Amino acid sequence: MLKRIEDWNYYELLAVERTASQDEIWAAYQAALTTYKDGSPALYGLVGEAERALVLDRVHEAFQTLRDPEKRKDYDLALLRHAPYFPAKAPFRRSVGRLEIEDAPPKKGLRARLRRLLVRKP
Repeated sequence: MLKRIEDWNYYELLAVERTASQDEIWAAYQAALTTYKDGSPALYGLVGEAERALVLDRVHEAFQTLRDPEKRKDYDLALLRHAPYFPAKAPFRRSVGRLEIEDAPPKKGLRARLRRLLVRKP
């Protein structure tokens, strides 16, 4: 299923990573403008005039936001608030034939660690 243009975040729209530099964002902006300009052979017959105008508006909005460090910081925080939660994974170990999952070792409390340090075993 394809995402609608309205659902793309600015990084997806410009096809850059979240760690992209200002130069990379500028280059991606110029590439997007070239791709979505009027009469572009890349879009011939794929999108209508209204969709092309919507994409160009979103590309311009993305560039305006990502080029300003303060706006970009606020936008990144907003993206993080809506990011899906990924639980911690169990540690892996390599076996001869395949990759197997082991149970994560239980966490030891402060009391257990102190007891282990202070009590000597004969």
